[in-house]
Amino acid sequence: MRGMVMHGFSLLEVMVTLFLIAILVGMVVPYLGSGQLESLRAAAARFRQVLIWLRDQSAFGETEYRLLLDFDHATYRCERLQAGVFVPVNDPLLQPTTLAPAIGRMTGPNTGRWGSDGHQASLRFVRSAPEKPIVVRFTNAEATEGFTVSDRPEWHAPRLEQGLPPWP
Repeated sequence: MRGMVMHGFSLLEVMVTLFLIAILVGMVVPYLGSGQLESLRAAAARFRQVLIWLRDQSAFGETEYRLLLDFDHATYRCERLQAGVFVPVNDPLLQPTTLAPAIGRMTGPNTGRWGSDGHQASLRFVRSAPEKPIVVRFTNAEATEGFTVSDRPEWHAPRLEQGLPPWP
């Protein structure tokens, strides 16, 4: 056995390595779930921009607009009144939009106050504002976190807020 060198790690070296790995994991893990939340925020911000566009067009244009929401399929689309019939809007911002199930879902109040039965809703924009208040949530699959977009006829612009306040 003479001349033979033993190679290996001491207990101290193993403990230091595990400690450094634990610190790195602790720094990375909190950011793993934020990708979904950031995607929800982006979807809610885009929806807010659609509401702003609809307000502007109904204020400065000479036609009426309608927003159709389908909560079961997490989609929405915009239409404008043309010759007495609502037709799809051809603006790139307003193309029919679907929220991917992997990102989350859209929900609305389960009341008939604004043409909603909890599954679908139809809202008209007249003279720069929605005819009724709008509240749409963009939530994760468990509906534990997300963003709320709301708009009222008396407000200057739609609001986007993080969190899920109680339904009005």
